Amino acid sequence: MTSFTQEINDPAQRGLNQAQLGEKYMKHILRKYWMQIFLGVMILAYVGYFSYLSVLRYRTIYASYFDLGIMHQTVYNTYRAIVTMDPSRFLELTNPFGADQIKRMAIHNDILLVLYSIFYILCSGPETLLILQTIILGSGAIAVFLLAKKVLGGRVFPLIFAFSYLMYSPMQRANLFDFHAVTATTSLLLFMFYFYEVKRYRLSLLFFVLSILSKEQVALTTFFFGAYALFRSWKSKDFRFPVTILLTSVIWFLLSVTVIIPYFRGGRHFALGYYEDFGNGVILKYVFHRDTYRYFLFLLGPLGFISVLSPFELLISLPEFAINLFSSNLNMRNIIYQYTSAIQPFVFISAIYGTKKLVRYSKSVVPIVLIILTFAFSFTKGPLPLSKEQEIHPFAYPQKEIRDVELWFNILKDESIKISASGKLSPFFTSRRYFYDFSDRYTLADYVVLRRTEVYNYPEKDTLIPVYEQLQKDDRFKLIYKNGDFEVYKKVKFSNPWVKSN
Repeated sequence: MTSFTQEINDPAQRGLNQAQLGEKYMKHILRKYWMQIFLGVMILAYVGYFSYLSVLRYRTIYASYFDLGIMHQTVYNTYRAIVTMDPSRFLELTNPFGADQIKRMAIHNDILLVLYSIFYILCSGPETLLILQTIILGSGAIAVFLLAKKVLGGRVFPLIFAFSYLMYSPMQRANLFDFHAVTATTSLLLFMFYFYEVKRYRLSLLFFVLSILSKEQVALTTFFFGAYALFRSWKSKDFRFPVTILLTSVIWFLLSVTVIIPYFRGGRHFALGYYEDFGNGVILKYVFHRDTYRYFLFLLGPLGFISVLSPFELLISLPEFAINLFSSNLNMRNIIYQYTSAIQPFVFISAIYGTKKLVRYSKSVVPIVLIILTFAFSFTKGPLPLSKEQEIHPFAYPQKEIRDVELWFNILKDESIKISASGKLSPFFTSRRYFYDFSDRYTLADYVVLRRTEVYNYPEKDTLIPVYEQLQKDDRFKLIYKNGDFEVYKKVKFSNPWVKSN
């Protein structure tokens, strides 16, 4: 292909005016970079739609305290710690199950949240987390595109894999399920692997570090990646990179689980309770279960199970598979949550390498099958409009209390006010140091904001209803606003009649 300079210096092209030169230059750019432009358009479409939907979901009262409210309070307090130079607020939140202030490391060692707090300088609301999460996930298509281009070459497969990634239902579902630091590992691990593949080890190490900072158990996955890199380095005898990954991973995991989390929690990691019945028929109970088959179907099916043709790359995610499959928490075997975030990268990486084996036999059929399956699984399990499980509630059924929430969000925006709120309202009121999820700890708050529908319809209703009835009778609180099911209570300040005022 001739360069643009060669084209315009051709004698036949002389005498062109500025408009003609500009038109010719644009055609040259489109001809040379059409793949990158098409990829950029796809990513922008993804980021635009899912950013809008994520924020709309929050603003129409479909997000929850678990986990957008918790994450936002942690990041907000960290942001305030930086701005006010108050280190005591660094990674601080109110204990979701207690009355004390704790550090985030008492729950998970996902200190990557500190980096998100920097962006709160632009906007210190949950919207920032939701948009950043979407941008990070969307950018993962770049890593998929570049890896497919390196491994498979050509023009078709890189774009198909990038498109399949952006349409991948587990990734889209994790994007919409509020916000979690670990969700970013889908893109971070993809870039880690790609830069390793092209021997840009410093960049690979950067994304490796960001990945293990997103959640403590991700270090187990990166340990397996280190073992994979060590095996591939056997011929070159250059073990510096894989050994660095292996040692850092194991040290960080052990520090997180045996030192950092127990220190801030005052006891063992809470998630260990999910595995207490391990060995008591747990394999038959959890692994060989219908939901497990569906789990694998929706993870591997969108890429036609091609991932299993390259098992070494897929097995890098074995620790995360084990953590999810052996857990008594059924949500961990459901693709609509964040628990597959560290698995998804290796589903695509192994599928790309598996495709390299397949194209030896049929180069034309594989891309057609991938496109068909991408659309089929997106229609079956995806959240997009026209899908069977479409996420249209924020568009079609916005909660009627939106105006009430907006009103009291502004009235109670002073962060020094202590608030207790019910689950779906919580994300609006966690921009403060002290916040209490509605429970018997409401007595610690200055204001209580709730919806009766949440009290009476939540799975925890057996606990919440007695607390709500107690609040109604509590002389320390007065109902100051009511509109339908939306209610606001204010703590009454009693004066001591035996103390004379000056």
